Amino acid sequence: MHLRYILIAISVAFLWGIAPILLKRLVTKFDKITILVLDGFLYFAFLLMIWYKYRNKIAKDIPKIDAYDAMLMFFTAVITGLVGNLIYMLLLEGHDSYIITALVSISPFFTLILAYFFTKEKITLWGASGTILIVLGILMIAYNDQSYKPEGFLNFL
Repeated sequence: MHLRYILIAISVAFLWGIAPILLKRLVTKFDKITILVLDGFLYFAFLLMIWYKYRNKIAKDIPKIDAYDAMLMFFTAVITGLVGNLIYMLLLEGHDSYIITALVSISPFFTLILAYFFTKEKITLWGASGTILIVLGILMIAYNDQSYKPEGFLNFL
């Protein structure tokens, strides 16, 4: 992968790293549903601006959407987006943001497995090894508790 794309991906990770800190502050002050709805309205407002700029391109794509595509879009928007964010805020409300963020960052493991089976992506030894190291690192962060005894973590493995 070209360095430019690596740096862009790291920038996205940085932006996503800011979100839990902001959400953690918001869930201590407001109800999760309020945050979810207001975030949705703001997101929608910006989507309207993007739609206006790219309306011709979007108009050409809409007739191409079949039932399967619509189902995938629904699943992506509602199940992985809406439900995922609501559960995420529930977790943030009662736990340290860096631990919750680390735990939900285990997604590369699931992406690796699902990409192999559903999109037939090639999984290399380096890719699988890196994903395993990510998961182990995330587990170490999750067990970053002063009262936690490392022997229990080693027994877990």
